[in-house]
Amino acid sequence: MHRIATRLALIATVVVLAVTKVAAQQTPTAASEDLQPEAGGEEAVVKRVVDGIMQPYLAQRERTAGGHRWILSPHLGTIVAVSLHGHRYFFPYGTSTDAGAPFTRETLVEIGSCTKTFTTTLFALAINRKQIAPGASAQKYMPNGYTLRAQQLTPLELADFTSGMPDDPTNLPRGLEQRGIEHYTVKDFLTWAANYEPRTQLPAPYEYSNAGIGLLSYLVATATGKSWEEQLSSEILQQLGMNDTTLRPTPEQQRRLAQGHNRAGQDAPRWPVYAWYAAGGLRSTAHDMISFGEANLGHNEVNAKPVSVELIAAMQLAQKPIYAIRNGNKQAMAWVNNMGGGNPNLHPVIVKNGGTSGFGTVIAINPTKDAAIFIGMNQVGADPAAKAVEILRHLP
Repeated sequence: MHRIATRLALIATVVVLAVTKVAAQQTPTAASEDLQPEAGGEEAVVKRVVDGIMQPYLAQRERTAGGHRWILSPHLGTIVAVSLHGHRYFFPYGTSTDAGAPFTRETLVEIGSCTKTFTTTLFALAINRKQIAPGASAQKYMPNGYTLRAQQLTPLELADFTSGMPDDPTNLPRGLEQRGIEHYTVKDFLTWAANYEPRTQLPAPYEYSNAGIGLLSYLVATATGKSWEEQLSSEILQQLGMNDTTLRPTPEQQRRLAQGHNRAGQDAPRWPVYAWYAAGGLRSTAHDMISFGEANLGHNEVNAKPVSVELIAAMQLAQKPIYAIRNGNKQAMAWVNNMGGGNPNLHPVIVKNGGTSGFGTVIAINPTKDAAIFIGMNQVGADPAAKAVEILRHLP
């Protein structure tokens, strides 16, 4: 009952946020990518923390992660971006391509499920604008021509992984390339989703679902009258100056795209654009993702551009805990609030990880410290989320 009450309270809450002034943002410079003698004390401290955690981690030749054997790629590369009190620092390790190109803050990576936090931000915007009711039947917002069997399903259950939907559609083609939107179309996806039937009463127990977030994006598009890509660009990317965050990289951006690697350390294929792309299709850079992190911290200026109170309110609604999950952590809309194992001396870290066939990524923030971090690694199974939380907890 407590969990249901918490969900209802979230639905009923009118979000009114007073956004406080934050120190002006420091535009990154080439000098900030490596420690310079004149860089000042803060960067030296941040570098010691990041190096002290990342270097031993990156030196591991192989390990078992999530039940899968992982072998270090000889071309493994990593970029770590940290924002502390509005000051940005970038720390590259290894290379971004097999030919030895360096990892930089402008290198594009596949961010995988970190994409979900953009989608739930757009959902939260629509909630605050009264365009969509999180507790209403999802059928109210289904695209024309599709009727849900699960009439009791709500948009919020899709956002917080209590819809009972499986991770991906169950009728996908076997091969990765055949799953692209050209082969498994939006019509195929929405037809499958319309015929989905929960196996239990909703809200169901936590079950991570790419398909659920994908369906949510179509509901929000119907409710707002704008496609996911249109909203993403106008509501988030343009406002934050995130020029290198995209579903479909331009030829110039493709030249800056890192080469991904599979768990065996071999080259991985590029991640297709799926029909449920709003769950994991974006490519981005460390520069753009740390900009997104600063906005999620509540900074009212990012990349010398003002951030609207409305966008900050939506981001903070998306981060708001809804119910408890494993290890005492709390699930929000795609985001997870890492509560530090219940240790009252550890501030919550709000985190979302991502993975594709060739990349592992994480975006995380620690509001108490006014700190954000993004880690992009060009090998799947690298699983940097735990390291991001560790770094944020060790920053001053």
